[in-house]
Amino acid sequence: MSTLQAPSVARNARWLATAQIAKSVVQLVGLSILSRLLSPTDFGVMALATVVTNFAGLLRDMGTGPALIRSRDMSTTLANSVFWVNLSAGAVIALAIVAFSVPIAHLFNSASLVHVLWGLALTFPIMSFGAAHQALLERASQFRTVARADVLSYTSGMCAAILSAHAGLGLASLVIQALVHSSMSSLQFYLASSWRPSFHWHGKEVRSILGFSSNLTLSNLVIYLNRNADSMIVGKLLGAIALGPYSLAFKIMLYPLQSIAFVASKALYPVLSANQHDPDKQRTTWLQSVAFVALITAPLMGGLVALREPFIAVALGAKWAGVAPLLVWLAPVGFVQSVLSTAPAVFMVKGRTDWLLWLNFCVALLHIACWLAGAHFGLQGIAAGYLVATLISAPVQLGVTCRLLEMRWTTLLRALRWQVVLGVGVCGVAMLATRVLGPLEWPALARLLVAGAFGLAYGLWHIGRFNPEQMFALRRALRFA
Repeated sequence: MSTLQAPSVARNARWLATAQIAKSVVQLVGLSILSRLLSPTDFGVMALATVVTNFAGLLRDMGTGPALIRSRDMSTTLANSVFWVNLSAGAVIALAIVAFSVPIAHLFNSASLVHVLWGLALTFPIMSFGAAHQALLERASQFRTVARADVLSYTSGMCAAILSAHAGLGLASLVIQALVHSSMSSLQFYLASSWRPSFHWHGKEVRSILGFSSNLTLSNLVIYLNRNADSMIVGKLLGAIALGPYSLAFKIMLYPLQSIAFVASKALYPVLSANQHDPDKQRTTWLQSVAFVALITAPLMGGLVALREPFIAVALGAKWAGVAPLLVWLAPVGFVQSVLSTAPAVFMVKGRTDWLLWLNFCVALLHIACWLAGAHFGLQGIAAGYLVATLISAPVQLGVTCRLLEMRWTTLLRALRWQVVLGVGVCGVAMLATRVLGPLEWPALARLLVAGAFGLAYGLWHIGRFNPEQMFALRRALRFA
């Protein structure tokens, strides 16, 4: 089990992106059907349960999956050890959720939450069963198989939920969806992988990855808390009324970037791991990935800043006009975070998850301090605080990443300079077009489409003029594998 294929970031990313798009379509269609079969209360209870399961999900594989992927000399004993650790962790988490289900239900004042948590608890040992097999598939860059399993399991779960809801099972339909999804996922990973677990495992193998895995798990917990701290501060200091616009603005900025970041980091990590013997290849691969991510997100966020008012009017309606000013601050945050999204893969490949943990902890403290300071100036202040904290912390995070890759900071700046100009240019052109169209009093949709077309035209011209190699990469990435 020690042989690694020569993987491709582009090929991995195409399959992952295809899966993300397919799942989004299934989700859109499925939710439109379920919304007619289930009550808002059912979705509300499930949302409360998801808060618990998302947090518990961070502990599901205890960081052992990435440890398997980066292992240079894979042994059957290590794979077996990871399998049994994952299964044990899944069982413990399930028992903990069941044990605390009643207090959690009292906390949220929802009696029906108890049985929902009992059902969802079963998904943890089920998902843990296939976690090692999924990691081995990703280690071999078999993302075509991973993507197919992901889409089929997600679609199966959604179909099961629709059939159950149509049969009148109500809230239980959403629990059945989770159980079918997790079962189909683990079953497909198990069947697709050639490795089969046995009872042969060794504590020494577990200890060899314990430091890496524990630091990675704690780092993910810190990130989770950091990503939810701003909403807690807004809700506590400014109230639920203020939280609505802030939450929507954050989701508008975050959703497309999360998808891009997920695809980029997931596709990049096995490739970096496979080239641990070739630092030059690692540097080149990482720089190309960061530059390509920035090529997509810079014009996306620049256009969002310029077209924020007509976009919000069309997408959300006039009553959400207060969301638009927040995007001026949050869109640049989104661009910087997209560039940072590939950095954790470098820390993991280099085995410095301890550095990643401390860096994320310090960044979280900085963000919380800036949010608290900005709260004195309302929602705009918190959004501005987010940008300030990001601009302060990003150079440090990227600087440490460059150090791990034994690369000069200026090399990264040269790789990103035209992407930054691209984002500013798209923003400027789209903003100018919006101002020209303003006196015509066109509908918001017309202004959005026309000004967006000018911004898109400039963006394509810019890439062809200053980044011709990226234009080729963009065309290649748009073709399915």
